[in-house]
Amino acid sequence: MSLTYDSYAYLWPARPENAIPTGLLSFYENKKWVAQYKKNGTCSVIFVTPDKEVIPMTRHDAKHKAWSPTPESNAAFKALPGKGWYVFTTELLHSKVSGIRDTHYVFDMMVCDGEYLVGFTLEERLAKLYDLFGCADAEEDYSHYIINPHIWVAKLVRSDFYTLWKDVNVKANATDKAYVDEGLVLKNPNAKLILCNKANANSQAMVKCRVEHKNYGF
Repeated sequence: MSLTYDSYAYLWPARPENAIPTGLLSFYENKKWVAQYKKNGTCSVIFVTPDKEVIPMTRHDAKHKAWSPTPESNAAFKALPGKGWYVFTTELLHSKVSGIRDTHYVFDMMVCDGEYLVGFTLEERLAKLYDLFGCADAEEDYSHYIINPHIWVAKLVRSDFYTLWKDVNVKANATDKAYVDEGLVLKNPNAKLILCNKANANSQAMVKCRVEHKNYGF
């Protein structure tokens, strides 16, 4: 039975709590989990009202303090079809990486045109997300589809986890400046979204593998 989302209520984003060492990458790959690149930004929840007002919040259920949305970063959200609410999970790239500002890396969706996607698997949610933003016809980069310069949609990676992680690790440690990729997030593609009513509600179906850097234990 589908659920309806028809008024604002904060939804906690699905994000990993547990980090794994690189030695376990092949274990999750063999389990047929998928991966997305983990960006160096601020985890955010983007609410879009039926009137196409964009309400950006942090993963702590708070307003952003170091960034305000612009017409450029809002444009794709305001152009969404339908008359219902939308809720997206993004990594806001704005204050941490040199040269990247006011850009959303969209990696999941919790509400689609008023339908609360509880019970939908990650694969099903991302299929809706890709269709919504026309990813099949979008320009591509290594980690994402470029909807416009301010909206990127995360790709799914299905193999070669260690090779990709190693490449991220080399790039992250090749400069003293902040790096755009922090590692990989591995996710169970068949995990169904459960009610997003607490911070760790959907954290069990994913893990993160960070770069080897002085800022992290692993």
